[in-house]
Formats: sequence, C-alpha cells, structure tokens
Amino acid sequence: MLEKETQLSQTFEELRVSPRDETDIRSFLALLKQKDLYTHGHSIRVALLATKIGEFMGIDEKPLLFAGLLHDLGKLNIPDEILKKTSGWTDEDSRIMRPHVIGSYKLIKGRFDFTAEIILLHHEFGGRGYPEKLPPYLHNYSSETRAKIFECARVLALADVYDALHREDSEFGEKRRLPGAEIKNKMLELNPDRKELIEDLYKAGIF
Repeated sequence: MLEKETQLSQTFEELRVSPRDETDIRSFLALLKQKDLYTHGHSIRVALLATKIGEFMGIDEKPLLFAGLLHDLGKLNIPDEILKKTSGWTDEDSRIMRPHVIGSYKLIKGRFDFTAEIILLHHEFGGRGYPEKLPPYLHNYSSETRAKIFECARVLALADVYDALHREDSEFGEKRRLPGAEIKNKMLELNPDRKELIEDLYKAGIF
C-alpha cells in the first residue's frame, strides 16, 4: 500500500493538482481510511488505474484521478457489517449499499462538481445500473462536456470493476480470489460495449 501512496503523490505532482485540491481530497481519503482500509486502498488503486486508462485513450487524466479517489466516499454512511462483508451477500445488502453513489455525489458537490457528475454515473453500466433516477446536471454543460462526463464515468467503471474483481469474495460462487484468466473473462462479459478497449488494455499491460 505504501507503494500506491507514493504513486499517488507522484501523480498529484505530475498532473499539477493544486495544493488546495490535493489537501481537500486527502482529507476525504483520511475519513475513508478511518472507516475501512479496504475501501481506502481500493479508491487509490482505482484512481491510479483510471488515470493510466485515460492516458492510453488520450482522455484528460485529472478528472479520472479525482473521480477514482472520491467515488466511494458515500460508503462512509454504510454500516460496517455490510461494507466489510465478503460472503453471503444478499439482495437486502445490495439495497443498503446502493445509496453510496448518491452519498458520494452529495459529499463533494459544491466543491468538486465535475467529479460529482462523473461519480454519479459510474454504476450506470452493465445492465443493472443505479441510481435509477439521476438528479439534473449541476450546471448547464455543453454537449461536449456531457460527453466527457459520460466517457470519464465509463473509464471509472472499468477501473472500479477490474480492481473489485481481484478481491477475495463469493460474488461469483465460492469464496475465492479469481485467477487472471477469469478476471479477463468477467471484464469482457460485464462490459460488452468495451470489449475492444479491454483487449487493448490487456495487450498494453495496463490490465
């Protein structure tokens, strides 16, 4: 984890993140670290991976870094017994977990509005998206900016799922850590609209 923390500091510097933005983001991350170490580490890994995907695709990396780091902030409001669960997942657990997206959005809007818009969409893909009803945009964005929000959210979703698939849990049967080949197959299965990109990311060594 220390290596990822070092990479994060380097990325803040490379992307010329302002001291104020970095301080505020790190304050949010500190709260998450206090709540749950796994979610804190997951957020950093997702952020770093999303920026690599963004660089590969020629997409602005800074929004992906911010969104990756803050996308699970809403889990601060999720009970520990649900948040830390890795087996016996139920529909009721899912119902309790789903509001974390809106929670993240509400925690950062007004400070990081563009990031909040991206986070709001990152669970909208894969055929079982949520939240079902989205709030209106925070600003009167151009069509180009809305397209950018969507594409950043799609990249964030890929990074989020890829990292989550590496966790030892029982979501896909018995409790175990999926081997690399199964993770790739799941990525392709869960993201049929991005199969070519996923293959390219594996070839490039990003996945």
